[in-house]
Amino acid sequence: MIVKTRGIVVNHTRFSESSIIVHVFTQEYGMQSYMVNGVFGSKRRDKAVLLQPLNILDMEAYFKQGKEVQRIKEFKLERPLMVIPFLQERRAQAFFITELLSRVLRNEHTNKQLFKFITDAILILDSERKGIENFHLLIFFQLTRFLGFFPNNNYSVEFKYFDLYEGGFVNTEPQHPDFLSEPESLIFLRLFETGIDELSKLAVNVFERRVLMNSLVRFFELHFQDAGRLRSLDVLSDLFKE
Repeated sequence: MIVKTRGIVVNHTRFSESSIIVHVFTQEYGMQSYMVNGVFGSKRRDKAVLLQPLNILDMEAYFKQGKEVQRIKEFKLERPLMVIPFLQERRAQAFFITELLSRVLRNEHTNKQLFKFITDAILILDSERKGIENFHLLIFFQLTRFLGFFPNNNYSVEFKYFDLYEGGFVNTEPQHPDFLSEPESLIFLRLFETGIDELSKLAVNVFERRVLMNSLVRFFELHFQDAGRLRSLDVLSDLFKE
C-alpha cells in the first residue's frame, strides 16, 4: 500500500553506482530503509536531498509490513536547512547528532514524541539561537529520556558526587571508577537546570564543554548496549580548541 508520512533522513548506504539505501526515521512507521535508484546519475537533482542527514521530508512511500527495504514513491523537502550546511561548527554538531541517532534509532518503532523531539532539535540547530555551541550537549542529555535511562537529579550538599553507573548523586565517592568528581558533578548538574533559552549558561568555555561531553559519553556507554565509540567525537574536537 502507499502511505504518507514525514521523515528525518538519518544516513544512507551506497548500494550500486547510482543507487542508495536511505535510512529514514518516519513519524508514522518508525525507522525505515528505502531503496532509491538514480541518485548519482544524470537524474540525481531532487534525489540529492536524500544524501543530506537531518533533512526533514514529506513522503509518499510503498509500505509492506515486515519488509526490510521499502521504496519511496514521492518526496519533497519540508524545509531546507539554511545554517547547518554552511558553518563548520554546526556541521560538526550535526555529524555528532546524526551518528548518535543512527545508533539509538536502529530498531526504533513508531514514537511520535521522539520524532517531534528530533525535528524540533533540528530546527533549533539550524537557527541563530544564542549559545548554540552547547546545543549538542543538551540534546545528548535529553535523548536519554527516550532511551529509558534519564539520570536522577537528587543533588544536595550531602549528595555531591554523580555516580555514572547508578545514574544519580551519592554522598561518598563510590568504590568503582565510574563517577564524577565534585567539581565535575557541579558542571553536570547544569544539564538538569538549563533550558533551551539558557544554552549559553550550560558551558561557558571549552573546558566545561569537554567535561560535559566526556561525562555524557561515559554515561551513555554504561547504559546503552553496544554503544561503541562515536567516531564523530574526533570531529567535535574542533569545538573544544581554545
